[in-house]
Amino acid sequence: MSETIHASRAPADPLLQEQTGAGNTDNTISGVRMHPFYTSDDMLLAAAYPSVRLLADKMTELPAGNTEICSVHRPDDTFGFLHEAAIIEFHGVLYASWYNCPTYELAGYTPICERRSYDGGKTWSELRIICEDPTEKILYCPPVYGIDNDRLYLFVNRMVAPDHIHALDLYVLNPETDRFEQLWSQPLPFKLNTNVVRLPNGKLMLPGRVGELDGFPNTPAVLLSDSGKIDAPWRLVKIAPDGHLPDGKDLVHPEITVICSGTTLYMFCRNDQRRVPLVYISEDFGETWSGAHSHDIPYVNSKIFAGTLADGRHYLIANIDRFDRSLLAVYFTDTADLRFTRRMILFDTQAPGFPVTTASHYPAACEANGRLHIIATLNYETSIRRGAVLYSIDLNDL
Repeated sequence: MSETIHASRAPADPLLQEQTGAGNTDNTISGVRMHPFYTSDDMLLAAAYPSVRLLADKMTELPAGNTEICSVHRPDDTFGFLHEAAIIEFHGVLYASWYNCPTYELAGYTPICERRSYDGGKTWSELRIICEDPTEKILYCPPVYGIDNDRLYLFVNRMVAPDHIHALDLYVLNPETDRFEQLWSQPLPFKLNTNVVRLPNGKLMLPGRVGELDGFPNTPAVLLSDSGKIDAPWRLVKIAPDGHLPDGKDLVHPEITVICSGTTLYMFCRNDQRRVPLVYISEDFGETWSGAHSHDIPYVNSKIFAGTLADGRHYLIANIDRFDRSLLAVYFTDTADLRFTRRMILFDTQAPGFPVTTASHYPAACEANGRLHIIATLNYETSIRRGAVLYSIDLNDL
C-alpha cells in the first residue's frame, strides 16, 4: 500500500446550483432538507453544510409484490448471530458471505462464512467457513467481493476487537479446489464497506474508512488500484482529512458507498454522531473530494449500499426514517442522471413467509440475469438472533 494522501476540496457539486431554494417543501429551511428525525443539533449541523437535492418532487412508490424473498441463512445453535453480508454473481453462481458469531455481535469465535446459490437465490448450499481463528483472538469482518481477469476475489478485515482493524486480507477463488485461498495480508487499518468498484478511467476503488492500526476507524476513505488490477498495489486516499464534524463532534461508523454518474462520484455516508445524511463529491475519480453535503434521502443509523445497473440507472438501498432499522427501502433513478424518482419498500417490520422478524438492515447487492439481488441482515424476534435474507427484484417490473 502507498502512503496516505490527504483529502483536498474538489470542485463544487454540479447539482448545487439547482438545489438552493429549489423544490422547497414544508420540511426545508432555506433549501436545506430538515428530516423529521433531526434533533435541534442535527438541524444546526445540516444548516452548516451545502445541501444537495437528490429526490424527485414526486416519488413513485413501486409495489413489492413480485419481489422474491428467500432465506439465505437462519440463526441456529452454532451461529445465532450473522451480520455484514456481501453478494456477487460469478459464472452463473451467486456467492454470499458474512461474519458469524455464536451469540453476540463480534464476541468470541467470529469466522467469515459463505453459501452459494445455483438457481438465482432460491436455494443455497451448505455453510462453509472461509477464514477463522479458533483461539478467538482475531475477529473477521466484513467480506467484500471483486472480479478481475475472470477471477473472483474476496477482501476481509482482521480485527483485535469490534471495528478495531488489524489487517486487510485478500483471498482468491481457486477453480481447482473451489475454495477461497489467501493471497496476502497487510497491516492496513481500512474497514471495508462495499464490493470493488470499477471506475470509468479503468482504476478500481474500494470505499471504506480508516483509522490508526488496531484502533477504531472514523475517517471516510477509499483505496484505489491505479493498475485496475485487484492483486496489484492499492493506495489510500482520505475523503476527509479527519473524522471531525463542523460542530466539533466526530463521525461514528461513517460507512460509505459510491455512485458514478458521468464523470462525477457521489459518496454517500452514514453519520451516527449526528443524524444528517451526508454525501461527498469527486470530479477526478476519487483523487480529491469536496467537503460533506447534506441531502434529502432520509437514511439513518445503518449501512447504505448504492450502485449502477447495466442500463445506466442508479439505485440506493438504505434503512430510512426509523432508528430501529425496521424500514428498508431501495430507490431508483429513471436515467443515468442522479435524480431518484422511484422507491420500493423491501421490508416494513415483517418479511412475508418468515416467523416473527423485527428489522432488516446492512444491505448489499449485485445484478444478474435481469434481477437485482439484495442481501441483508434479518433480525428474528430480538437483535441478537440474526440471519441473512435475499430480496430479488425483477428489473423488468420497474
